[in-house]
Amino acid sequence: MTFSAISTPATRMGGLALMAATVLTILASILHPGAMLIDPVDQTDFALALGVMADYAGLSHLMTMLIIIAMLLYAYGYSTLLRVAPQPGWAGPVLRFGIVANVFCWAVFVIAMGMRHFSIHLMQRAAAEPAMKAGFEGLALNTYVAMAGVVLTLVAVYPFASMMAGIGLARRFASLNIFKLAAHGLTAIGLGGLVNFLIVQHVPGIELSAPLAAHNILLWIGAICQYIIGRGMYQGRSELSSAD
Repeated sequence: MTFSAISTPATRMGGLALMAATVLTILASILHPGAMLIDPVDQTDFALALGVMADYAGLSHLMTMLIIIAMLLYAYGYSTLLRVAPQPGWAGPVLRFGIVANVFCWAVFVIAMGMRHFSIHLMQRAAAEPAMKAGFEGLALNTYVAMAGVVLTLVAVYPFASMMAGIGLARRFASLNIFKLAAHGLTAIGLGGLVNFLIVQHVPGIELSAPLAAHNILLWIGAICQYIIGRGMYQGRSELSSAD
């Protein structure tokens, strides 16, 4: 299938937004205290993870804000794909469903990051007001645990969002190329994320470090795929360009 769409400023900006969002997400995941480089700890130990973020409160706030900005950029980039040249059959509706579901997921993650900001702030208040230290630390931990529940919504929905977007995008390419491979990659990580989620839900005795590591690997692969799709949009690939 060939498309007569042309590269518009919205398409190019959408692609640039996806690429920038990927870079910001990777940077924040590497530099966030307690994650990879700075005092890495078991992220399933909420109290310990929160303590490390409190020790580097300024950096934690900054990395959390970068993630929020990245989610907004992802949402903008995908919203421009709603204007791509229409397809006959089921592929077009599947792509639109995937786009809307992805935007929903990123909105949920923004809410979760707002709760992380608040948890860090409460830990700062605990350090600043020793008389109320225990109360603030308890509120911070409760908020952080609630944040994990919000993130669970993302973990449950994102596999379907990624699969639908990947299937819809892949159908737009007539021949195999790096952009079609990236679309298939989105489908694959969605399927992998769904399997990972079901294992965690139905095998409660499993050590959480293994599925968490698998989840992080899938997110990194997905980030690379998103960057490639954004690159195609920025280059003006007809399959990824606006219909108007």
